[in-house]
Amino acid sequence: MLKTNWHTHTKRCGHAKGTDEEYVLEAIAAGVKTLGFSDHACYKEPDPGLRMNYDQYDDYKQSILALKEKYKDQINIYLGMEVEYYPDQWEDLSRYRKELDYCILGQHKLSFHGKSVYRVDCEEDFRSYVDMVELACDRGLCDYIAHPDVLMFRYPVVDGTAIETAERLADISNRYQMPVELNCGSGVIYGKHQFDDCIRYGYPVRQFFEVFAKKKCPVIIGLDIHDPKNFRTDIYIDRALSVIEGLGCNIIDDYDLPAAAAERKKLFR
Repeated sequence: MLKTNWHTHTKRCGHAKGTDEEYVLEAIAAGVKTLGFSDHACYKEPDPGLRMNYDQYDDYKQSILALKEKYKDQINIYLGMEVEYYPDQWEDLSRYRKELDYCILGQHKLSFHGKSVYRVDCEEDFRSYVDMVELACDRGLCDYIAHPDVLMFRYPVVDGTAIETAERLADISNRYQMPVELNCGSGVIYGKHQFDDCIRYGYPVRQFFEVFAKKKCPVIIGLDIHDPKNFRTDIYIDRALSVIEGLGCNIIDDYDLPAAAAERKKLFR
């Protein structure tokens, strides 16, 4: 089991379960030493089942900070958020960036009301996704790129467009010294599926990490926890690690994310 996990949700997002304290207690029982909460960012316009409601933000902060104090002798807790780059939501994104310990970028739509990245179907969609990732990094919004290969979840084949996307993401990672995540969430939890060219997990996708390994991109393992009990099993970590076996990825397990975030906030614009 990992000693550090920066990718942890709460039931406020509408697709996770358990109390905040249960996440902490299960993490402690599993031997986790540093726990970062990063629930889905909320905006004034609600999106039930995908992210917390706007009026839950203060409760989220207060709850996590109270647990940080209560369990300070047993685990290090940090308050973060999983954000998406939406220029029309910049007022709220700026607030989160300034107030929280860190932000991870988990782009799920190509615009606030636009197409889901789980259903991309053309080269333009891939290009738009990477453009948004790059803008988020350039503006100092985030501290690592969560599930960078998420748009492969239903895309039928690892083709030239996919590889070009991996190459662009790798260049962004290195240009901004922005870690990419080996995600242990939905992509592996749902198991392998038959795609047009192979049987694989929705993500992580080996061909993406072949590029990341070749270009020596920093890689963080993220559990993407939506259920406290998953802290106590290694099955999803093992599945994710099996995807990159033998690649020699540059996995960083001692990354001081809050310190990196503090430096990036100085450049935030």
